[in-house]
Amino acid sequence: MAKINKQSMKGNDGKARRQQLSQKILIVISAFASFLFVLHILGISPRSGGGINRGGGIRLSKEARLEALRRIGQGKGGRQPGESSSKQQHHGHGHEHNGGVKGLLSMREALTDPNYDPIAKKQAQHILAASTNLIDLEMPHHSSIKDNSYEGIIGVFCTLNFAAQKENPPELPMFRDVVANSNCDDKNHNQRIRVDLNTAVELAREFDLDVAKENLSGPSVLELKGVVFHESRCGSTLAANSMMALDPEHHRVYSESSPPIAAIRGCGEDFSDCSVEGSANLLKDVIYLMARSDDPKETNLFFKFQSAATRTMQSFRMAFPTTPWIFLYRDPVQVMMSQLDMPRISRANCVRSKNSSPMVHTFIKREGYQKDDLEDEEFCAIHLATLCESALENLEDANGVGMAVNYSPDLVHDFLDTVFPHHFNTPVDQAGRDRVLKVSGTYSKNRGQEAEGEFKPDSEKKEKHASKAIRDASTNFLQPPYDALGDSSFNIKNM
Repeated sequence: MAKINKQSMKGNDGKARRQQLSQKILIVISAFASFLFVLHILGISPRSGGGINRGGGIRLSKEARLEALRRIGQGKGGRQPGESSSKQQHHGHGHEHNGGVKGLLSMREALTDPNYDPIAKKQAQHILAASTNLIDLEMPHHSSIKDNSYEGIIGVFCTLNFAAQKENPPELPMFRDVVANSNCDDKNHNQRIRVDLNTAVELAREFDLDVAKENLSGPSVLELKGVVFHESRCGSTLAANSMMALDPEHHRVYSESSPPIAAIRGCGEDFSDCSVEGSANLLKDVIYLMARSDDPKETNLFFKFQSAATRTMQSFRMAFPTTPWIFLYRDPVQVMMSQLDMPRISRANCVRSKNSSPMVHTFIKREGYQKDDLEDEEFCAIHLATLCESALENLEDANGVGMAVNYSPDLVHDFLDTVFPHHFNTPVDQAGRDRVLKVSGTYSKNRGQEAEGEFKPDSEKKEKHASKAIRDASTNFLQPPYDALGDSSFNIKNM
């Protein structure tokens, strides 16, 4: 039998092991190279702290978010420490960065890629720091809203200066006035930042959670204290001005701002495009972004929505079931006279809805009329009636979370004595009462053009000059829901 050469066998075995080790090392190197290549394709730097979320996008790690916070705190993004939107004048944001959609800033990439455009990086940091505010929504044709998600919706941001509104609410009574005063209107579109809304919400929530967990100085989320729905031309602007004047240092008030109404009506007036749940989910995210404040003194948040929001009030109530709200309304003839006070009544808002409102069309059919049978005054009364009917239905369903408030010469005292302290749970001290009483005598429609612009009640004048057509339309269509609101157990006079 042949003799086995152990030395030769040992040498062959060592050579084989070295070959196996070389192959393993080669496999590991190849895998790592492939991993780096994937990171490069996704735009993630190994040093950035980025990752992949379940949706396939780039996810910021906690370290990356905290790094953004530190940079903001050092004045490298957002406002300087101690400055806020209530004090600082507007400053530009430079150009926008294309993140796949024309003019869209890719926030994740801007915050994770060290080689990203520094101007775009600061824009993203401004949004995280809440020094840049949500001012509008864009819903392109490819966007969609589902029950628990949405995609393709664009949030438009710009730095708002709330100081002038806080100082003199009647001078900037509407959100559009604050936007224009901050150089954020259409004429200054280059000051705006457009981002994917869902991405902005996700990053903001993660960022705010980091701030709270690490007990760091950062933006706060204001408490939503109360919301005003209304019939229009019935004291709603007085309500908004009063909410601000009551405590301007601690209050933020959005009066007919664009983002909430876009979310509330994003599924259509009759929710034919998507569900109430989908609209409510979108509204919660919108309000969250608008509730974020870089002003450490602000604590309370209030909204006055556009009158049309009343028709889809169930969206708000699903999103914020325990947030108190009021519905302001007015005597039928008086409110119609205000609505139709223009050279061509066919252009009045309450008349134009005859061609676009499913609820108006349903009302007409229910009452046994044809569209061609009705005059403009009747269309106006029907439009207002649908608002009052919707408010009445929601009042009963909300079981005390809502309150009906009728316009009267004592309206400001209803706010000060009942709505603010007992319904919105907002304290009213003597200094706040004095400020509210002062702004209640200022006519906001002047927007500061005529000194104090003293407000003068005009109810008797409206009643006296009302035409027969207006009186008849009011009696036939608007008087019944008006009377029902007055009889409701959730009317301020009956609670």
